[in-house]
Amino acid sequence: MPQLDTRRGGHDPLLTTVLWLLTGLLVLCLILGVFCLLAYPIMLLNQGYFLSEFAKSGIDASAFKWIGVLGVVGAAELALTYVFLRNLRKIIDSVTDGQPFDVLNADRLRRMAWLSVAMQIVAVPMTRLIVWFDALPQKPNVHHNSDGISIGAILLTLVIFVLARVFRTGSELQADLEGTV
Repeated sequence: MPQLDTRRGGHDPLLTTVLWLLTGLLVLCLILGVFCLLAYPIMLLNQGYFLSEFAKSGIDASAFKWIGVLGVVGAAELALTYVFLRNLRKIIDSVTDGQPFDVLNADRLRRMAWLSVAMQIVAVPMTRLIVWFDALPQKPNVHHNSDGISIGAILLTLVIFVLARVFRTGSELQADLEGTV
């Protein structure tokens, strides 16, 4: 991967580090997404084994089908995360090109904010399924109270919506400035 150079400041180690982290996270999203989609069909091929393991753990056999649902919901969450990170990477690419206040970045930020809303919505059933699976061998929900709603994620979404507006205004100001020169 090439070193990032900005037009104004030369090599930026922070952007380089973020780019590497994003690349790793994108690859991880793809690998885990494929795993989420393939795990249940593979489990179906060995259903007898898994049902006997469930019985040993005190988990009812009816929970088996919900693992497939959890896999699909998890894959959806990973797909949304992948698209979110991909948009972030494109914004970083534009920063390294010296064009951060581009109308495309405003659109990307707005898209990222809506993706954050979607991720929060998908997180609710996913969290409830995970909590339910974790509590199955014990008394249900004895030590769990998470409903999947994150105040931090909601605040982050609001910040991204505001940043999208700031970037749109910045791109309009930049266009006006370029038009007057």
